[in-house]
Amino acid sequence: MIRFAMIGCGGFSRRYHVPTLLADTGVKLVGIFDPLAGDAVKALATQTGARLVARLEDMPDVDAVLVTTPHMLHAGHAMTALERGWAVLVDKPFVMARADAVRLIERAGAKNLANAVAFNRRLDVGCLRARDIVRAGGIGAVRFVQTIQLGYEKGGWFLDPTLGGGGAYTGRGTHMADIVPWLIDSRPTQVRSRLRAGPPGRADLGGFIEIGFPGVECQISCIEEGWHMWDEIRIFGEDGMIELRRPLAMPTGWTMGWHSKRGAAREELAAVPNEGAITTEFLTSLRTGAQVSCSFAQALLSVEIVEAAFASAANDSASITIGQAMP
Repeated sequence: MIRFAMIGCGGFSRRYHVPTLLADTGVKLVGIFDPLAGDAVKALATQTGARLVARLEDMPDVDAVLVTTPHMLHAGHAMTALERGWAVLVDKPFVMARADAVRLIERAGAKNLANAVAFNRRLDVGCLRARDIVRAGGIGAVRFVQTIQLGYEKGGWFLDPTLGGGGAYTGRGTHMADIVPWLIDSRPTQVRSRLRAGPPGRADLGGFIEIGFPGVECQISCIEEGWHMWDEIRIFGEDGMIELRRPLAMPTGWTMGWHSKRGAAREELAAVPNEGAITTEFLTSLRTGAQVSCSFAQALLSVEIVEAAFASAANDSASITIGQAMP
């Protein structure tokens, strides 16, 4: 029996993670940390018998936790969990600074604790197929990647920079910072960005990020306005292109279209919902020791890219060099 706890228990976690935890007969939810617990969280605690605590130090001992608090709190909450000897799954974005990411990677390694970041697109059927096609040379040498993400949260802690850390860059652009290098199997060298500032005391309105890879240019448009939650990626190679798109009516799952150099469709895949897949994978890793799709170390690059994007925007869109990966 895996003794599990929630560090944070908002609407997102109750939709994407909790159903999977409750459906697994080998998991016991024994603790919930939520200093501002609403009726839904209190009901969940009553339903499961989990201890609801307002201070993390009052959490009962467990085997593993999900950290799903506001973005700026991830680093501190994940480190507290590691110090107590708990395996940790962190919702995206991992953390907001490379220094915090490195400390968590090193601490998890020193204590030999399982760790993962919930970049669920790495488990998506369409994204996995696109990655295989690119790696097999199906579109030739990749030369250009373009992504468009529109819409962001309209209220709540997401819009408070001290909690959310920023707007669409951190809430949605972080997905692109992770998935693009993963899809094309390349590490970027340079980042430039232009941030669209929000009103004083409010999160930014997103912006535009240019990422330079060896031989490949990438443009990420990630803004608050437009069709809410529009999500697409286009990968252009010398012999074809791949288009990934998340249907507006689906919270997860991407369609995949592979096209020849002349535009003819070579392969098309429908979107397959994968809610709960990342939670299931983490539980499997705890039981079997199997590798996860995105460990803390594998999430480091996404942190570096987003951090560099903010640094570039603050320095008149100056080009920021991305450092080398950890040894």
